[in-house]
Formats: sequence, structure tokens, C-alpha cells
Amino acid sequence: MVISIINEKGGSGKTTLAVNLSARLAEDGDNVLLIDADPQKSTEVFSDMRSQSKLEPLFSSVSKTGISLGDEIKRMKNSFDSIIVDTGGRDSKEMRKAILSSNIIIIPTIPSQYDVNVLDHMLNIYQEVTEFNSELLALILVNRVSPNPFLAKELNNLKDYINEAKKDKGLEKVIMLESVIYERQAYRKAVIEGKSIKEFCDSNDKALKDFEGFYQEFLKIVNEKIGA
Repeated sequence: MVISIINEKGGSGKTTLAVNLSARLAEDGDNVLLIDADPQKSTEVFSDMRSQSKLEPLFSSVSKTGISLGDEIKRMKNSFDSIIVDTGGRDSKEMRKAILSSNIIIIPTIPSQYDVNVLDHMLNIYQEVTEFNSELLALILVNRVSPNPFLAKELNNLKDYINEAKKDKGLEKVIMLESVIYERQAYRKAVIEGKSIKEFCDSNDKALKDFEGFYQEFLKIVNEKIGA
């Protein structure tokens, strides 16, 4: 199973999501490869911090950019249970190659007008790619949401917009996730220690509950839609 984390706008939390999803799948027993397709090599920070903390790697990781990314994904498919691709914050050749090679794309988005405009463009790209990858499943995750209760209206407006866009564009394989991941300090602190959010948090931590809610919903969709 190949899962790409995509959004051409920076700051949506792609790398944090890619690292923690890779770790969580590995913690469940998958043999996982995380491919860093961002020239900035953001995921190396996590790997380096984990090494400095003298913790065993949870998953394999490599950096790969350029048009041969698709070939690399194809070559590694049979060696791993799950491949996660972290792409950069722009519409790039790496992002397009990753989407073409994926079973699932996850689009993390923040409830702001700037992000809504970008999301509309991402859905157009998804439509284009499905002409070549017709079974591609797209999951939209509302991410990095402020816990401020006064922003609940923005969150609901974003969800309404996405559901309307799905209908207007006829996007049957686009799923708006019920789960929401809130902005929490625990994610930054976990990286400093080179730990996944599950390793860092205790069972009652809100950050872990947020992420676990997303992860369990993700697994349910994968089992229902892909059977992987």
C-alpha cells in the first residue's frame, strides 16, 4: 500500500503526519518505508533526533526527489507492507509522481480561506490524475486546528465546503474524514525526543487521542475500500 501526503501549501502538517503515520503503522507490525520527496528533507529531523536519543528506528527512511521517484516507489513496493511518501509544499514533479504511484493520498488542510483555495486546486489535480490512476482514494484531513472553541464555526464551514465540492465535482472516491487533529505542543516535543506521538504521550493525552482517532478511522477506510 502506497500512501502519499500531499498539499501544495506549506504549513499544513504534512511531515508530522507522515512521520507519525509511518510510526503508527510500524507499531502495528507493518514493515514501513518513509520516502522523503521534499528537497528540504524535513523527515530527516525526526530520524536524526531519534538517533541522538539512541532509540531504535521504527521504520526505514530514504530521501528521493526527481522524476525517478515513481520508479523508486515501484521498485520498493514488494519489499514493504506500507510506503509513505512525504511531498513538499508545492505542485512539483515529485508530488505528481507520488500521486500517480499511490493507492491513497491524504490531503491535510487547515480551516482558513487561504487553505480552502489551495484545497480546491488539489482536488482539481486529483481529478486529472484519476484519468491514469482510477482507483486512487483521496482522504481529506482537517489538521492543525486551534483548540480555541470560538473557531468551531470555521471548522464546520470548511467541512461544509468540502462536502459541497465533492458533490459539484462528482468526486466519489474523495472522503472527508470525521477525525480532526488539533494543534498540540506534544507533536513538537515528541520530535525533539525523536519519538512518535504514541511513544511520547500517555494514554490520556489529547494529542494522542486526536491522532489515534484519525488512525483508527484511516484503518477502517483502508479495510473497507482497499482491503489491505
